Order: sequence, then C-alpha cells, then structure tokens
Amino acid sequence: MTEKVVFLDDDGLAASTQLKRPGFEHQWQQYAYTQPDQVLEHLKDATVALTCSVPLREEHLRQLPKLKMISLALTGRDIVDVDYCEAHGIQVSSVPGYAANTVAEHSLAMILELFRRPAAFTRLMRQVRDGQAPFKNIYFDHRIRDVRGRQLAIIGSGPIAIRLAELARHLGMQVLFEDRGGKRQGADVRPLNELLKSCDVLSINCPLTPQTYNLIDADQLALMKPDALVINTGRGGVVNEAALIDALKGNRLGGVALDVVEHEPLHPSNPLFQLLDRDDFILNPHIAWSSEDAMQQLMDSAVDNITHFINGQAELPVKRTQSA
Repeated sequence: MTEKVVFLDDDGLAASTQLKRPGFEHQWQQYAYTQPDQVLEHLKDATVALTCSVPLREEHLRQLPKLKMISLALTGRDIVDVDYCEAHGIQVSSVPGYAANTVAEHSLAMILELFRRPAAFTRLMRQVRDGQAPFKNIYFDHRIRDVRGRQLAIIGSGPIAIRLAELARHLGMQVLFEDRGGKRQGADVRPLNELLKSCDVLSINCPLTPQTYNLIDADQLALMKPDALVINTGRGGVVNEAALIDALKGNRLGGVALDVVEHEPLHPSNPLFQLLDRDDFILNPHIAWSSEDAMQQLMDSAVDNITHFINGQAELPVKRTQSA
C-alpha cells in the first residue's frame, strides 16, 4: 500500500532546513499553510498528517477515515484532540525535548546580555557616531556585572531547565530549583519565596498550567532584589505582565528578558512594547526554540516518527508528553 503523507504547513521552517522524506513507499504533498476550512480538502485520502501548528480537531478527524497517524513537528499536543485519536486508533507522535539545548542557550544569552550589556554599548556607540551622545574617554553608561558567583533560580524541572542549569554551572553560577509545591526534593531545591528573596536571576522554564498561571505576580516580584533579573523562555502567563511592567518601570528589578508572552503572536498594541527603548529590557517573538540546528533536528525526528510507525510500530500507544 502506498501511504499518502501530507505536510500541512511548511512556512514555519527556516530556509536552511532540509526536509527529508519517509523511508517507505509513499505519496508526498505539502502546503505552505492550511487554514481551518482547508483541513479536510488538504487531508483528503491522507493516511499520515504532518503538522507544525495547524490544529486537528475532532470535527476534522471524524471525517478523515483513512488517517492513521499524526506527526507533530512541535511538542505542543494541545493542537490535536488526543482523546479522540486514542479512542479511534490514530497514532499521535511528537518530538519532546528537541529544543532543550537551544532554549537553554537562548536563556543564557539573555542573562549574559543583561549582566554584561554588549548590545547596549553598541547602541550607545551608534549614538556617539550620529552625534546623539557625547564622545568620551571612557563610558559608564550601563552597569556591567560578572555572572560568576550569581545565584540562578529556575522554575521548571524538564530538559530545558536541566540543560540551562548545566550551562550556568559551567559559568560559575550557583543553581537552585523551585520545589514545585513540594514535589521536588534535593540539596539544590528551595521553596519559591525563599528563592525569590535570594536569587540574582529568576528563569521561567515551566509549562503554563492552572497551577503556574500568574505564579509570579506583584507580591512575588516585591520579594526580589532590586537588581535581580527575570528571564522567561517558558510560557507567557506564568509571570503577570502588568506587574512586571510596573516593577521594571519602578526600578524594582535589574532587568527583564522575555521570549514568550501571554497573548501571542506579539501585537504592537501589547503594553510590553512601551519598554522597548529600555536597555534593561529584551523582548523576542518566541524564537528561542528556532535555531537552525534545532529546527533540522525537529523535522528529522518528526519524519523519523512517521517512518517508524509505518514500518511496524503501529501498535505503539498514544504517548502523552509535556516539556518543562
């Protein structure tokens, strides 16, 4: 039997990504993007669907009798009605942990920028060049601090959190983890409020759940040192953004770096944009995961999942995974 594999949305791939094909006889079809009203048309007669971000809901799935596998090229399984798939024998596979290193590196890059300020000094040199800032013998316009010896507090316990801890320790940072409501034990684990009072950097590397929504609010931010940093490459909504804006504007934090926000994609009307002219604020459009290396690994693994399934692993149960 010739399988029909449909890639629903390849427009999210970097130009450098080489898309390999499954290792079995197949018909391949791909689209730049698939709108909700195009899902049934694009997946007609498909046996395998490959998707980066196109949702596949029960109203679609029950009209696709030939579909037997969905390969998710991102780890977020919330875009698929997994319970329906499980009940009707449709295999759902994802690529958990693929971005552990790249998101951890991005988190560390944000920490280093806010401590060392190389980009801020480059912006200052542009102002000097353009006559907008005075030429001087030496510049102390931005505070520069060493990373070594600082305390990094991590909220999260998944592959990204573990990799960030490893990298930070190599730089001489003291790494501690939040105890996740008493669920995590160890010499390097502390209750949240204790960490907030002592840390120099707070890094958010956990999923967004009802328990973590607004976990860091005005009361928690008030516990932190006035020169501490908040880094969020986990999920928007874990930190209350209005409280974060107030704390930074009030000079009650030393810096903030965000790769994720509560409402994505980032819209110019978002109040966070009012902080963009500050050199102690970094705002990225959820790109920490998207290095060329990680994206290539992601797509290779997503296609490998298809090959493994078709070549005899159809009996595998639907796996539920969540990165943190």
